[in-house]
Amino acid sequence: MKRDGYRVKICGISCLEDRELVHKAGADYFGVIIDVPYSPRRLSIEAAADLLKNAPLPGVALVFQQNKEQIKQIVQHCQPQVVQFLCPVPLECLSELKRSFPNLSCWQSLFLPAAGSDSQADQKNLQQQLRDLAAAGADALILDTVVKTSTGIRFGGTGQTSNWELARYLVENSPLPVFLAGGINPSNVRKALEMVQPDGIDLCSGVEAEPGRKDPKKLFELLGEIRRWEKENTERVRYK
Repeated sequence: MKRDGYRVKICGISCLEDRELVHKAGADYFGVIIDVPYSPRRLSIEAAADLLKNAPLPGVALVFQQNKEQIKQIVQHCQPQVVQFLCPVPLECLSELKRSFPNLSCWQSLFLPAAGSDSQADQKNLQQQLRDLAAAGADALILDTVVKTSTGIRFGGTGQTSNWELARYLVENSPLPVFLAGGINPSNVRKALEMVQPDGIDLCSGVEAEPGRKDPKKLFELLGEIRRWEKENTERVRYK
């Protein structure tokens, strides 16, 4: 059991109404997708800044294939508490960002094969990536799902679960806190917590009414499931 509770990030926020809803539901972070070409939830830097500045809970700026100067511009203009890299960031770039913005948290997404996939991820390679990211100053990792489609390879935002056995192995051996993402919703979040034991949960489509708009019922149901599971397992440890 995590001593200070499980963290919950709700991603793909695209309007002030949903930002306030996520805060009211009790999430720990909200995520804004900035200029990610394949995402239907993407926002411009200006629109993202309206959500990230003076927010009632910590905001996460998700970036994809932006260079170092573009990322610095996003941090300076949007003022997020966290930047999440959807594609591998050069380690020297990560280290420089941490030096330039000492109060900024940097999270890196790592992508696992979908559940039931025949492809096998290289555990040793992934573990080395975890160690390298920790040494470069990363603050957390997001384990998400990679899926091959007719139009190419999609990293994240797939709505599909990953190989949770592999995810559990990586969580157990990670030097950094790990969020689990990919295909999580109110009906399977307890199973995800039980199987993977992550430090946090990250999701988007699992609590949506439509792409880019959250469903209040699904959102409150999800947070309720997480907090009940958390309380039950705290008591299980305490009174064992």
